Amino acid sequence: MLFQKVCGVDLGTDTIKIKDKSGKKFLYDKNVVALRNDRDVLAVGNAAYEIYEKNPQNVQVVWPMANGVIASLTEMEIVLSHLLKGFSGLPGTEASLYIAVPSDVTQVEKRAFFQVMRGKIGAGKIRLIDKGVADAVSAGLPVLTSRGHMVANIGADTTEISVISSGKVILSQTLKIGGRKLDQDISTMVRRKFNLSIGNKTAESLKNNLAFMINGPKLEQKVFGIHTLSGLPKYDRIPSLAVSVAIIDTVDAIVESIQAVYHRVPPQLMKDIAREGIYLCGGVSMIQNLPEYIRREIGIPLHHIQDPKNSTVRGLVEILNNRDLRQFTYTLNDLAGMR
Repeated sequence: MLFQKVCGVDLGTDTIKIKDKSGKKFLYDKNVVALRNDRDVLAVGNAAYEIYEKNPQNVQVVWPMANGVIASLTEMEIVLSHLLKGFSGLPGTEASLYIAVPSDVTQVEKRAFFQVMRGKIGAGKIRLIDKGVADAVSAGLPVLTSRGHMVANIGADTTEISVISSGKVILSQTLKIGGRKLDQDISTMVRRKFNLSIGNKTAESLKNNLAFMINGPKLEQKVFGIHTLSGLPKYDRIPSLAVSVAIIDTVDAIVESIQAVYHRVPPQLMKDIAREGIYLCGGVSMIQNLPEYIRREIGIPLHHIQDPKNSTVRGLVEILNNRDLRQFTYTLNDLAGMR
């Protein structure tokens, strides 16, 4: 068997996270594959990411996920089968997997998750769980009660906002804005203000190292790129304030969406959320002072979940170990009845 244990899998647009049932074994790898001549697998995961933006013409670097769903079944199978085999260290097939999926995607998109797991991977038991529920469980919220809870997960490609009650997502919105949009904002700013064309990796590094909200240190980072006027390689120093100003419009769009979902919450649950607050997670939530900025803008309590970039997979492990919570997962047969 590929797995002797049940595992939780969080298929992120940027990274894949896998944890075994004990929670002790953990894989965190880039969700990307490098193909030579469109067919030969050159590298997968972190190794493929090293090739990204350096690849020659005959090497294509593919990200199989987009906007929180599977965009390329073939490449997704390649990445996941490779990483699962490396994670287990065992040959063969048959896996038992619990997979987090966005709450408001279509049935066709949800079926794609089953199709990938049943294809090249040959997984056995497959159960899906709404991502918002996994994040809420990770935050330690009593999701089985009838109280209302609200969670916002700001990821690489999407921001998923969920309202949970009685173990189910009753209201959700997936905003197609996340960390990559912030990277684009930073690249655009550097090109316009510094006449420097930089890659996505460099923009992401600027975001992670320099971006802040409200107040932050006056730092700068030396970056290399192509001068947009001369076409020659050039370096410049980019200040933290310029990076932070560049992302403010996108951050405000995320905040407005969180507010909009909150105002759509049924009155009987809104009072619970107003009292309890909103729980924030996802890798982008680690931008300096971002939780405090959102708290000020929304005007109700906001809690930053511990280890926010791994909250979903941590919640999956708790769910697969808890019989009461497992009732809120669903199979392909269950999905057929959700019409």
